[in-house]
Amino acid sequence: MTQLRPLLLLLPLIFCSGWITAQSSPQDFALGMSARILNEECIRLVPDAPYVSGSAWYKTPIDLNRPFSMELCLVLGCKDDDGADGMVFIFHPRMLTGWRGEGMGFAGLRPALGIEFDTYRNYHLADPEEDHLAIMPNGRTHHAGSLLGPLKLPNLEDCKKHPLSITWDPGNQLLEIYLDQERQAAYTIDLVNNVFGGNPVVYWGVSAATGRLSNFHDICIKRLVYAEGTPAEAPANNAGKGKE
Repeated sequence: MTQLRPLLLLLPLIFCSGWITAQSSPQDFALGMSARILNEECIRLVPDAPYVSGSAWYKTPIDLNRPFSMELCLVLGCKDDDGADGMVFIFHPRMLTGWRGEGMGFAGLRPALGIEFDTYRNYHLADPEEDHLAIMPNGRTHHAGSLLGPLKLPNLEDCKKHPLSITWDPGNQLLEIYLDQERQAAYTIDLVNNVFGGNPVVYWGVSAATGRLSNFHDICIKRLVYAEGTPAEAPANNAGKGKE
């Protein structure tokens, strides 16, 4: 049960705040490009087809001055050697999807934070041969600019659901990522000031893309716990307007 410890420690803080929402419905996401709802839990971001992109943005902003936790499952297709490209969890002040293709909807966004699950090796981006995880700032996809990683992962293109937990503890400024019930990454950062210029209110979403090679990419939402934030201005919903 050690994989649940960060979430369990956060829950007392969360439910004492009085303005917390928890939900698990794909209906609460704005879908863009090829993304579509599969069932009551899962969203298919991209089908197993070349040169497609898809995104899903949660419609309510979150407050980074409060803890959050996300429990989901990832499915990154069934083709290992011939599969591509991966997905990125994105935090950004607007529901705006970035460059498609190898940018996986994250490239070009600033200010932004991305948590990348990459299944294809782009040599010019300093990718390792293995599937990998990285924490990346401000739309940068080359790993020379990564805050953490690339961290090598076991093969994710195996047709299986991979449990994912992402937690944020603002008191300790700690971002933790658990995949397949093992802690894969822990990174200490002042997200509000060092990434978002003092703005604690951001949207989060996940985007995926394929290129010449492809796989279907799904996310299944299990549980979200967070504090709602109020954006300074009405967001531009460009979830379906990924850059070319």
